Amino acid sequence: MGDKVLEGCSGRRSDSFSRGTFLTAQTSDAPFGSQPVGVEDAAFSLSDNDNSELALSPWRWPIRMSSPERAILEMLDELPADESFQKVDTLFEGLVSLRPKLLNQLLEECRSIKVKRLFFIYADKHVHPWRKHIDTAHIELGRGDRSLVQGGRLHPTCRMTVPAELVPQETVDGA
Repeated sequence: MGDKVLEGCSGRRSDSFSRGTFLTAQTSDAPFGSQPVGVEDAAFSLSDNDNSELALSPWRWPIRMSSPERAILEMLDELPADESFQKVDTLFEGLVSLRPKLLNQLLEECRSIKVKRLFFIYADKHVHPWRKHIDTAHIELGRGDRSLVQGGRLHPTCRMTVPAELVPQETVDGA
């Protein structure tokens, strides 16, 4: 399969996107660089018809996409500039079926301390069943405190300043 030349709304042609390579051509500040881990291919079609003419339509080419495990890490990398904490929190709430083996591999290969710490802040908040299967022994979380937002609170275990609603509430014993 060769490169596909895309024509935008302005009518200008652009060959900056190669078919199926846009996820692996990330910038150097991306959390994974060009690692292919967690990137899957899927055929995209608007029709289930096996007609040979439809097979040649532009909708019959494979699309490379991130697995849910990699996608959430990529979304965490967008905080706080391009995503909201509330949106990530809502999305994280529904991530009940992530694969811990793949998460371990992705977290070990991830270069962003911010992403890894945020991942554990949200994972600990939502207490999904897969969380207990993540081995943190081989995951580098960096040293020292980090500040992500002004006016936030310091998370006690991940040592990162985040919005107050992400910090666990202190429980008072009645004893």
